[in-house]
Amino acid sequence: MNTQTSLVAEQIRLQKWADQIRDCQNRPSGMKVDAWCQEHGITKENYYYRLRRVREACLELCDPSPSFVELTAPTESIPANVSPTHSPVAAALYTESGITIDIYNDASAEFLRNLIGAASHA
Repeated sequence: MNTQTSLVAEQIRLQKWADQIRDCQNRPSGMKVDAWCQEHGITKENYYYRLRRVREACLELCDPSPSFVELTAPTESIPANVSPTHSPVAAALYTESGITIDIYNDASAEFLRNLIGAASHA
């Protein structure tokens, strides 16, 4: 029971600190952190300690460790269906693993954003 009480107390403390951090980050543009801390009765060192603890708690909740799913490579090469109605190839990307990506003039901006986003995570 004492452990649960400690956990609840820590969560309440972290929530209070997070509110203080948010208030400090929304302080008037001309006000420095030192002045804000003095106005709110905490030291600058204590403010940064609280900031670090709140960030650590957020990272624990987020679990930023990447997760991977293993994919098996096909045993044979399967050619992609290419529509004959495409305009000429505007650009071709070649990867080290032998994959070729042809980009046509009529490719939409949304398709290109999705392609770049997927490639940046590959």
